[in-house]
Order: sequence, then structure tokens, then C-alpha cells
Amino acid sequence: GVRAYAQRVKHAVMAAHDSILAARVKQTRDANRKRRPAPFVEGDLVYISTKNISIPKGLARKLSPKYIGPYRIIR
Repeated sequence: GVRAYAQRVKHAVMAAHDSILAARVKQTRDANRKRRPAPFVEGDLVYISTKNISIPKGLARKLSPKYIGPYRIIR
């Protein structure tokens, strides 16, 4: 009846949740396996992406440079 259906749905939702968690753990492990330490050391000169930097009002983003710099890494 209704009670048995509710139990089946509850088990299905729990199984789906467990599968999502297992997939997240696997994806995190696989992504971290490919990571490399930053190739920069203190004192290097680097360019900084402007993708996540707000630009002054009145300037078109597509006309501003993609990277700014060089900047020296201080720590």
C-alpha cells in the first residue's frame, strides 16, 4: 500500500544520495590527482588575469587587456 510505496521511495532517494556522494568523492580524488604545485616562487614576476577583477565604470570589458602586470610576488 501507501506505506510500502513510501518506504521504496525513501530507499530510492537514499540510494541516489549515496551515489551522488560517492561520485563527488571520486571526482574530487581524480581532480586532485592531476593538480600540480604552483610553479611560482617569491620574487617572480607574474601577469594577473582580469577575468575576476572589476574594471572602472565607463570602460568596456572587451577593450580592456586580458592580463595586467607584471607584478612581483612578495609572499
